[in-house]
Amino acid sequence: MSIRTTIKLLLAAVTCLLLGVARAGDVTSEVEPNDPITAPEQLSVPSEVSVPAFLGNNGADDLDYYTFYANAGDVVTIDIDNGVGGTQSVDTMIAVFDSGPDHDILRFDDDAPTLDPGSTSTLDSRIDDFVVPTTGYYIVGVSNYPRYFTNGGAVINTAYARHGDYTLVISGVTNPIKQIAIEIKPGSKDIAPINPNSRGKIPVAILGGPDFNALAVDPKTLTFGSTGHEHSLAKCNWTGADVNRDGRVDLICHFYTQVAQFKPTDAEAKIHGKTTDGVEFEGTGFLKVVPAKGHH
Repeated sequence: MSIRTTIKLLLAAVTCLLLGVARAGDVTSEVEPNDPITAPEQLSVPSEVSVPAFLGNNGADDLDYYTFYANAGDVVTIDIDNGVGGTQSVDTMIAVFDSGPDHDILRFDDDAPTLDPGSTSTLDSRIDDFVVPTTGYYIVGVSNYPRYFTNGGAVINTAYARHGDYTLVISGVTNPIKQIAIEIKPGSKDIAPINPNSRGKIPVAILGGPDFNALAVDPKTLTFGSTGHEHSLAKCNWTGADVNRDGRVDLICHFYTQVAQFKPTDAEAKIHGKTTDGVEFEGTGFLKVVPAKGHH
C-alpha cells in the first residue's frame, strides 16, 4: 500500500484548494515542539494526513522534524509545496536523517530541480527517488534558508531566516500489515467456545510484544470476527492488563458476538486495526463455534 503524508498550515490548505492543487486527507494538528531531532513528530503513514505546520511557531530558531516508517527498497519522494506563495512565504530546505544515534543525513535539498504541481517556485524543496536502505524509521527535517542542516540535526547558519507556512508531502512508502498475537476469552486454557447466536460479548486480549504496544491501538479502527472485517467492537478496557504474564501490558477489548458473524465451520477468529501512529496490524486466535441445536 503506498501512502502520501501531507503536512500543511490550515490556511495554506484552503489556498491550495482554491488553486485546485489541494491534497485530500484527514486534518490534524502539528504538535509543537517537534524540535530537536530527538523529539520529532510521528506521522501516521498508511493514509494521507493534513497537519497545520508553520516554521517559527516555536520561536525564532524553530525547526520542524517529522518521523515516518518505511521499508527497505521503498522509493520515496519528499516534497515541499506552497512554501512560496502561501499565507506567509518561506524558502525551505529539507533533509532526510537516519534514526541512529548520530542521525546522519542521507539526502538533502535546498531548491527543487523543477517545478511540481504543488509549487509556484523552485525554492520549494524536493527530494526525488530516496531509496530506503533498511526497514525502519526515518526523520525529515524542515528548515529555512540559510540554515543548512548538519549530521545530528543541527544547523550551520543560525542567522535569522524568514518564517512561514508550507506543505510537506511524503509519498512512495509501503506499509505491510504487522502480525500480532491475540487471546480469545483470556484466562481459559481451553480453546474458546463461541455461540454465534449469543446476545453477549466476546472478550479478546490484544497482546503486547517486543515491538508492539497494545495500548497504542486506535479503537476506532478495530474490527473482529469471522473474516476480521466485522465492525463488532463494543468497548476496550484502557487500564491494560498482563494477560499472559510476560511482563508486557495487554489490551482487553469486547466484541458483540452476533455482529462477529461466526460460522459453524470457523476454527479461527481474526482481528484487524491500526495503532494511533498508523501501523496496520492483524491477528488470529483459535476458537470453537458451538453448533446450533439439532446440528452436528
